[in-house]
Amino acid sequence: MNTLMTVNLAILVCATLGVLFGTRYLLTRKNLYASMIVLGVACLALGRLYQCARLWTGGLLTERFQPGILGVMGAFSFFFSSNYGQVDSLVDDGGEEMKRYRRLGLIGPVYVAALTIPILLSPSHAGFKVACTLSALMIGCACYFHVKHIFIPDVDRGIVYCLRGYNALALVLSVLIMWELVAMTYGWDTVMIIAGAGECVASFLIVPVMDRGVKKWTT
Repeated sequence: MNTLMTVNLAILVCATLGVLFGTRYLLTRKNLYASMIVLGVACLALGRLYQCARLWTGGLLTERFQPGILGVMGAFSFFFSSNYGQVDSLVDDGGEEMKRYRRLGLIGPVYVAALTIPILLSPSHAGFKVACTLSALMIGCACYFHVKHIFIPDVDRGIVYCLRGYNALALVLSVLIMWELVAMTYGWDTVMIIAGAGECVASFLIVPVMDRGVKKWTT
């Protein structure tokens, strides 16, 4: 079993376990924010499932556009939507005093953009570059809020404080995924293994950590 298959299979298992932990949110439909996070991790698992099947049948992941990478785009679309629509308006009224935190949030997308450059400059297939760029675009948008909500002052109900663990994990996951994409592009097995191991931990813990924060927020 090659490195790519091992990494994708391990992340698939860990992400699936995370989704199973949070299925009650999907069944009860009582908390939209939590449900969106669980669905995001489900997208990540589905993308890995596709990539495992592609590798198992002899296909390659970097030879052309392949929809498995878009599982990442789906995951961070949910992460972005949950923070943008459910939380951000509660902690940022758009005033001047919050400008520093809006600027701080830009660190996330700038870092993601910086890691996208070597992918675009690589000799990889144009279709693969398109898939990576689309995913990086959504990761960058989500990272803006992950960084911002780690540092922004809390509100009375303690919502942001309760979710900082989740946002920190999601930020770590985003950085590791970008490094995995770079490693895939250049065939860096060691970097891929290190990034994949971190993604396993993050994808498994992100729903339980979010769950703990939501329970504090809602009690």
